[in-house]
Amino acid sequence: MGGYESSSYLDENDSQDSVTISGIVTEAKTKRKVPNAEIRFLDSEGNTLKKISSDNNGSFHTILAKLTKFGSIEIDGNSAGFLTIANIDFGIFVNNTRIKARLFKYDYSATELEFYKKEDRDQLKREIEEMKKQKR
Repeated sequence: MGGYESSSYLDENDSQDSVTISGIVTEAKTKRKVPNAEIRFLDSEGNTLKKISSDNNGSFHTILAKLTKFGSIEIDGNSAGFLTIANIDFGIFVNNTRIKARLFKYDYSATELEFYKKEDRDQLKREIEEMKKQKR
């Protein structure tokens, strides 16, 4: 299964006017790290705040100015796949976020709330299996 996991927290020792976002990008099926994936951080209107690339180990790290609205992250792993993560807290309640992104070979969009319920995860698995059957 692909998608992402994120953990966010408020660190009182970190700057209160910025948010640190870091993570790792892997290919869902092979679990290989994805180097040179393009990661775009977008505000709530879809404007690009910043664009970075993952390093040779699939890792990325950036600091953004805090926002008063939620934003989104787009990850383009070229042949490894594409992932959109919506409703990410860019500093409203947190100042640190760590993301583990797993890319499918096809486009996939997710929201942070989708993976909290088991029935949502099960539904996603069914949809993925159906898409795999259709591609054969």
